Amino acid sequence: MNHSVTSDPGTTDAIRRPWRWGRWSVTPVLLLLLGGWGGDAGDAPAVLDAFDLSEDGGVQTKLPGALREVSGLAVLPDGRLFSHQDERAVIYELDPVSGSILKAFSAGLNGVRGDFEGIAVVGRRIFLSTSSGNLLETEEGEAGSAMQYTVHRTGLQRLCEFEGLAYDPASNSLLLPCKRTRTRELRDHLVVFVVRLDSMEPYHVPQVFVPFEALEAFDLKDLFRPSAIEVHPETGRLILVSAQEEAAVELSPEGRLLGGERLHRKTHPQTEGITFLPDGTLVLADEGQGKKGRLTRYQVRSTPEEGSP
Repeated sequence: MNHSVTSDPGTTDAIRRPWRWGRWSVTPVLLLLLGGWGGDAGDAPAVLDAFDLSEDGGVQTKLPGALREVSGLAVLPDGRLFSHQDERAVIYELDPVSGSILKAFSAGLNGVRGDFEGIAVVGRRIFLSTSSGNLLETEEGEAGSAMQYTVHRTGLQRLCEFEGLAYDPASNSLLLPCKRTRTRELRDHLVVFVVRLDSMEPYHVPQVFVPFEALEAFDLKDLFRPSAIEVHPETGRLILVSAQEEAAVELSPEGRLLGGERLHRKTHPQTEGITFLPDGTLVLADEGQGKKGRLTRYQVRSTPEEGSP
């Protein structure tokens, strides 16, 4: 199966002071003044507050053996649920209720080998991200088919080890969270980089740059290594989960920290994927850790009608 590999767009040298964003130089102090890392979001209720994330708050389903090491989740515009595992570029369509595989297709014959950490769907385009920040692009295929693909090299591996991927319709870009930072300038911060879909090149300044210590305000550890990210379809807020910290955080579209919630180890031993179904249901995917992987569905909390007790 033929495939093409894009040339390296020339990004990026390790972040230096001042940081570069296009033609503009941006220092960390200026970045704080422009967007900050905390602040309210008006009267809009928190997205995470809409779900009962307690140990018994969701409905859990086991996944087939092929997804023992399930990774990312993504929902197509028509409501179908896609997932993948982390060793080959094989994409699975799942029944979100039963967890059964409806079909599977691959990028390349038998699925290209790689360390695939996230999935995002943009129209007909399907992207898988790697831990180095590179993006494999393909399209949906019939069951059992091997699809052509392109690899976009972002050059961001010098800055971070990445895990998770999401599409942000507001900016027409892909979001790549840093699981581990590799430069002094990014150290001790929650960091998310942006890759523009029009050029497939990254901004050199992260969209999210939140000091870990800010998490303590929400009774979370002062460390957060993301394993998955999703953009909430109604509010545009960013929801990130961390398998290691067993927590979820919520940020504004501009990257302000708005809240955080703990996840329960018994229910979520290793959360690697997050998405929202068309009816608002929150779906999390967990690796099996030697057992079968799991899907957990959280329905939006019902709210009393106006005037009711």
